[in-house]
Amino acid sequence: MIDYQEDWLLPLVFKIQGSVYYRSLCFALPSSAFSVGLILLDREYNFREDLGMTSQDNSVLWSAVTAVLLVLVGFRSRQGLARFWEGTGLLHQMKGEWFDTVSNCVTFTIASGKKDPAIKVQVDKFRHTIVRLMSLCHGSALEEISGMHGSLETIDVMGLNTATLKHVKDCVENHHFNKVEVLLHLVQSLITDAHEAGVIQIPPPILSRVYQTISRGYVNLLNTKKITDTKFPFPYVQLITFLLILHTIMAPVAICSIIDHLLWAPIFCFIPVFGSHALNFIAMELEDPFGEDDNDLPLAHFQAEMNNCLLMLLHPNTDIIANVCDTCVVDFEELKKNVTVESAMADSNHPKRRTSIHLFDPSFKFYGGSSQSNLETVIAMIENQKVEDRPEDGCYEESASFDCSPPEEVGGPDARVVLPDRDTASTALESAMNEKRMDGPGKRLHDPRLTQNRELELLLAKSLEDFNSSLKSWSQKMEEQVRDMGSTLSHIGSGIMASSVETTTPGVISEARTDSRGTSFSTAGMMSPAYLSAFAAAAAAAAGRPPSLRLPSPQRFDSLGPLTPPFESGW
Repeated sequence: MIDYQEDWLLPLVFKIQGSVYYRSLCFALPSSAFSVGLILLDREYNFREDLGMTSQDNSVLWSAVTAVLLVLVGFRSRQGLARFWEGTGLLHQMKGEWFDTVSNCVTFTIASGKKDPAIKVQVDKFRHTIVRLMSLCHGSALEEISGMHGSLETIDVMGLNTATLKHVKDCVENHHFNKVEVLLHLVQSLITDAHEAGVIQIPPPILSRVYQTISRGYVNLLNTKKITDTKFPFPYVQLITFLLILHTIMAPVAICSIIDHLLWAPIFCFIPVFGSHALNFIAMELEDPFGEDDNDLPLAHFQAEMNNCLLMLLHPNTDIIANVCDTCVVDFEELKKNVTVESAMADSNHPKRRTSIHLFDPSFKFYGGSSQSNLETVIAMIENQKVEDRPEDGCYEESASFDCSPPEEVGGPDARVVLPDRDTASTALESAMNEKRMDGPGKRLHDPRLTQNRELELLLAKSLEDFNSSLKSWSQKMEEQVRDMGSTLSHIGSGIMASSVETTTPGVISEARTDSRGTSFSTAGMMSPAYLSAFAAAAAAAAGRPPSLRLPSPQRFDSLGPLTPPFESGW
């Protein structure tokens, strides 16, 4: 099939490959020359008056003569185009059904390979076998409808065992069985045996869908063979051919009776003869779209696409289970903003849209030679995108890696957050940028966009600066909370000292109390006022290095239970 573009008209008009112009010219040029000869003879002998051709000076008679021919040629052209589109549609449906068969079988073997490692070898053999059989089956089907025997490439047919190859060869050459039917039977037998052996662990009603896709694909093949086996009816072809020959001879006579000019007569004679023959040749090309002609369907391309799809099922990561990352946006409203329609983007007040990474853009390249470096590149691009979409209050979105607001739960006693100073952050940034610039000693990155402009460096520097500013603000809030905590502890300690009944250990008091909700509880193990004061002082001193989570509010202090003195726990 010819691949063409309609950007420029002249190259398209004069394209030689696949054109029917040259066969049509074999009839149109002699007809035009015949019209010139008739004009010259009439000027010499004036025979048109003797033959009564001068009365044909209107187009009514000419239209009546050519009407039947035009109807028949138009009918054949419509039928040819319909057969062409039906043929390409059936081939695509056949490919889709048979690929779906193999894809389902490969998917059904994922669970069996994970549950029993001993059966993993059988799973791999089953997958490679069914891929080779289906590739050979699809190629044989295309060869059967086109007559191109042995010219289509299949996936490693010699990788099948000797018994399978001998069986196929014997059935086709000695018994003259249909090759496609033999291969489809082998595929169904392979699937059934794999299900019995436990390679395919799927309920039988679901597995029956695989056999249905095999059957539907073969039905599409039979409908395709209907086009190749059934030609356009002979009586139509015979009548059209006769009328075209008659039209080629009579057109000059009719044109010369209307136009007596050596230039315009052959031109007006050339156009109808050329057009009618060209339409007939085009219909002939489209009636049988399977073969090796220029205007036939690209069967080799169809087979290459099928092979590529089947090879995908043998990829090492075929069994991977897709999932989302931990930083993905899960809020519906946020996702809705990210996929805003283009008409809303025209509004200047509309928020900036988050653009996705063009992972499948041809200009997108991975850096480095390992999968780890590729993953790091994608993560870095995602983080840069988050920096660009940061709101004005200095806090990142929900998908960011940290939160500017104070946390809400109590962490462990050893929780720490070490705030890097500006010098340390600058040193880390410079070191990271040096690692990004160089891919090994003395080797530049393959894509110069990350080294020639400094946009990435500026984004990273601003990101670290905003991060330090956010942590500083957070630490100030934590310091205020710790001071409130110390004051609350002092008030609680005073209340405990006033109502204490019994002291179990030095510095620790015990008392039976009733809270505001009427629930009885014991204060055994709570700290004495001295320890509470020391705890408050230690907590205030630790405000410069706050824990990673929010400390409890005074209202929640009753539910904390016994506390341990800070100096004994090493907090």
